[in-house]
Amino acid sequence: MSLEEQPDDLRDQAKRNYERVKNEFITEEKQSILSEYQVDDFDSVLLVVTAPRGGSSLLFDILRHHEGTCSLDGEHDRWVTLSGICYPTLESDVVPADFESFDRETLLTNLLAEVGATDRSGDRTHRVDNTLVRLPLQFPDRELPYEQIREQLLEGVSLNEILEELGISPLQYDEYAERDANRPFETETIEDRPFVSSHRHKRGLTADDFERTLVLKASGDAYRLPWIREQLFPETDVKVVHLTRNPAASINGLYDGWRLNRGFQTYNVGDLDLEGYDGSLWCYDLPPGWVREGKLIDVCLMQWAQAHRHILDGRDAFEDVLRVRFEDLLTDTRSTINEIVKFADLGESTLLSENVESPNKVMTTKEPRHARWRDREDLVKSALDRADETYTEVVEELEYTEDSEWI
Repeated sequence: MSLEEQPDDLRDQAKRNYERVKNEFITEEKQSILSEYQVDDFDSVLLVVTAPRGGSSLLFDILRHHEGTCSLDGEHDRWVTLSGICYPTLESDVVPADFESFDRETLLTNLLAEVGATDRSGDRTHRVDNTLVRLPLQFPDRELPYEQIREQLLEGVSLNEILEELGISPLQYDEYAERDANRPFETETIEDRPFVSSHRHKRGLTADDFERTLVLKASGDAYRLPWIREQLFPETDVKVVHLTRNPAASINGLYDGWRLNRGFQTYNVGDLDLEGYDGSLWCYDLPPGWVREGKLIDVCLMQWAQAHRHILDGRDAFEDVLRVRFEDLLTDTRSTINEIVKFADLGESTLLSENVESPNKVMTTKEPRHARWRDREDLVKSALDRADETYTEVVEELEYTEDSEWI
């Protein structure tokens, strides 16, 4: 997230502090990798795309437990934002395929900063390095004692305890994904707080790891598929998983997220007058045609429809695209994951199989429950009844025409 009234100042501070951390405080091994490699050096990439609240956090968390993969600790949007490839430079989250007003070499290196290789043994040092490189993006306007933080983390002191000692609420970091604050925080960070989650089965990269598959996901990628192909991975073997979820469940999840004080705020677009929302900041993706006035539930519908419309329109930039239903991931997890593993040529993984048996609960706005959207069925269906042609076409293309099947 970024303070859009002063984005350049915050980004400049974040960049300066990140470069300092990268050059002075992370391990020599990570420094060496970042000086010699970029994210497009991976032989293959598996890109998961969907609309926000589409279930990609769960799928990403399962896939990144495969021992043939590498991954970031969360979404990569923060590195795109740090490069200024976002509103207000752009009118929405749509990035044209020919957009070149950014430092490509820097972005490709930055995207590698958090990437680790899945390995059962894991590595505390890798997790410490990743925490350090994120802190400048999390708190760009603070001069933090990075060396002291590193020493404490290596000694086993919890990040929560360290942050509290520095007068920072742990809610401003990972805990924000688990519970609400008493009020919305301002957009003082580059990073989307709830989208950071590591797991203990990760270690730092070696040269051999670039033969693995890099797993990436960020909801904003729905609006930049042709750009990703042309500007980031023009020569890389990229396979795309288009994850779909029925509109009612996704819209309901978006509606919850907008109304929670949990860090889903993304942009300061000026005054908002949305029925059902009393916050001051935009939440989640910024689709083309976004509005400042109207009903919140209609905005949530627009976010679902526009994201999938752009995925459907942009998928032709890639040769290999697999469409997967989130509903199948919930009801037949093993078969769905096996289909994706086969599609991505990943092979077998004991660690993945264990995670499939007992997936982590990630990025939930409320306790998961099938068809929870029916708790506000009248509100959701009123939006569906008002929906425009874009929504109708997407529903038909994704084959979500029978709401009796919407879980």
